[in-house]
Amino acid sequence: MRVFRKNILTVTTGLMGLLLLTSSGLIFSQASPELSEPFKLASKSLLLDITPVGQSLIAVGERGHVLRSPDCGASWQQIIVPTRVTLNAVFFLNEKTGWAVGHDSVILKTTDSGTSWRQVYVDIKAEQPLFDVLFLNENNGFAVGAYGAFLKTNDGGISWNASTIYGEDDFHLYSISYSKDKELLVTGEAGSVYLSNDQGENWEKIKSPYEGTFFGHQFLADGKLIVFGMRGHIYSSDDLGQSWIKINSTVNTSLENSIVMADGTIYVVGASGVVLKSSDNGKTFIRIPQANKNHLVAAIQCDKEILSVGEKGVLQVSQ
Repeated sequence: MRVFRKNILTVTTGLMGLLLLTSSGLIFSQASPELSEPFKLASKSLLLDITPVGQSLIAVGERGHVLRSPDCGASWQQIIVPTRVTLNAVFFLNEKTGWAVGHDSVILKTTDSGTSWRQVYVDIKAEQPLFDVLFLNENNGFAVGAYGAFLKTNDGGISWNASTIYGEDDFHLYSISYSKDKELLVTGEAGSVYLSNDQGENWEKIKSPYEGTFFGHQFLADGKLIVFGMRGHIYSSDDLGQSWIKINSTVNTSLENSIVMADGTIYVVGASGVVLKSSDNGKTFIRIPQANKNHLVAAIQCDKEILSVGEKGVLQVSQ
């Protein structure tokens, strides 16, 4: 998450554009050995990702904030971690083991359900914030980020090797995930869509239906895929990007992230408090009005509720 350029103040809409204007030092900050600082209002501060971990939730965001909730967001405990840079994404492979990534190419790892974290990677000089992280199993994982950043590990995230997705492309890479058949997909800047059928060893550049940024994507039932991003653009594909159908989102704001509920209902969240809902496997979307207009960056299902995170911390989404 989400938009960055070196020495440019504003390049596109999106929460990272706001961050660049207000906190440009984040990109070039020197990684500090100091621990993150306790902050009473951390759950109301800028949070950029959230994920379930067993019966708990973990959220990450600015200033190295890592938060844990045992009760679906009713209460939050801040976890002190060994960084103060913005954390953009968090991923858990199972109830114990997870990783968080962020600015200065920082990567943190936990093996106790997020109770404690250690820093396993940092590269300040690269000036490449990491935007997403994914593991296929206990050993093999990936992190993607700005200017084509693509890191790989085969030892559980203890060591990382810098690589490239596709040739000389240096587009910002915002999202990585895999299908039930372990097909890997990466989406990002300038409509970039990359597919790997061999667990990330080789990548194919998919012909894009759009020249603007894709902030995220989602694998759906029956092998369907949707990608979404700037100005409300949503496209679907039934053949892993060989052909695309444009979906009318009814909005013109950036779309950041999505979730699929237990019953198959799809929600996409984004700027200005936008929440879109699809009950037909992504064929159509309707907008669900929200009480606030805060920028929403990620969302999860917890029991029957939907919780989102963004510029004002944790919020409950009206369904």
